[in-house]
Amino acid sequence: MPTQSSLPRILAVNAGGVGNLHGLRARRLTQALPFDVTVVDIDRSSRKAGFVHMQQLLKDSWDMVYLESTGISAGLPLLQSKHRYIVSSGDPVAGFFKVTEGALQGALFGAYEKQLYRRSAGFIGWTPYLTGRALELGAPRAVTIEGAVELERFRHFSPEERSSVRERLKIPQENLVCGLVGSLTWVARQEYCYGMELVETLKYLKRTDVTMLIVGDGDGRARLEARLSADLRSRVVFTGRLPENEVVEAMNAMDIGFITQTLDALGSYRLTTKLPEYLACGLPVAMSPIPGYYDYIGEAGWALPPYHPARSTFHQKCAAWLDTLSPEAFPTKSLQARQQAEKHFDYAQVRQRFQRFLTDLLSASS
Repeated sequence: MPTQSSLPRILAVNAGGVGNLHGLRARRLTQALPFDVTVVDIDRSSRKAGFVHMQQLLKDSWDMVYLESTGISAGLPLLQSKHRYIVSSGDPVAGFFKVTEGALQGALFGAYEKQLYRRSAGFIGWTPYLTGRALELGAPRAVTIEGAVELERFRHFSPEERSSVRERLKIPQENLVCGLVGSLTWVARQEYCYGMELVETLKYLKRTDVTMLIVGDGDGRARLEARLSADLRSRVVFTGRLPENEVVEAMNAMDIGFITQTLDALGSYRLTTKLPEYLACGLPVAMSPIPGYYDYIGEAGWALPPYHPARSTFHQKCAAWLDTLSPEAFPTKSLQARQQAEKHFDYAQVRQRFQRFLTDLLSASS
């Protein structure tokens, strides 16, 4: 058996901020690997402090640096160093800033993104579309490692358990529950945040047995609540932010999990981090018709209308679909959902892919 000191030294850096999904992913992917791994979170509350922290880390000797997320407070020091590194991302950097902040910001961060990928030893894409894009930008090696899920924790509840959760949330047992889990952050440029699609769709529904369940918090919540008339407020349940075990419960209270993305240079490349969790809970998914819908949902859900989720056309067509939706399809789609989670998003499988990729890059360097 090799000693601890003889193992390759890996610095795993979460550049996405303390306590977020990127840090969880970095820890789970490197868990129990045959390397000497140090996992560090970069605090994003101060870009300057994060930059200095990363510089200090890079003074040490590492066989490889694994950068999870593309934040510049960690990425710029890497570009200035001589360390070999791999970078992992769930977003197209240029597309994100172009869509959310404008063309100039998109161009500036696009130049940074290109250099970060070209100088890397390899790229890890959360979707195959991001992986292909990184290769086009100059990444020398690449692999797709999707966001994953703990299949034991995220599971499909029994009818009795589901009934109990609905009772606690004060949702009528017989209602069709459409829901989502996400950050309710208002994006001024698009006049949108997650949850708007559910609130606005509710206004066009003819049927009255539908409850919208919105899990999460942010500055957009007050805007969503203000959009509800008095007669509709009882049909929307806002839970606020929940601990993970209660998120599993909330997902099991839903009949449909909504995943909306914009069909543009940002949304078309993404898979929301909640997709694996919805599927693992046996929750059928209604998803915008981005590539990920066709590659990962299959018979486990439905394609949403191909419009921006803040537009009235989207809401009207969603309502027309829900008005005719029969509950008979749910048992089969629920079974398919769990099968898709086991096929694509099992941590045990994606961790092995990560280990093979990292091992090959380390062997090449030696």
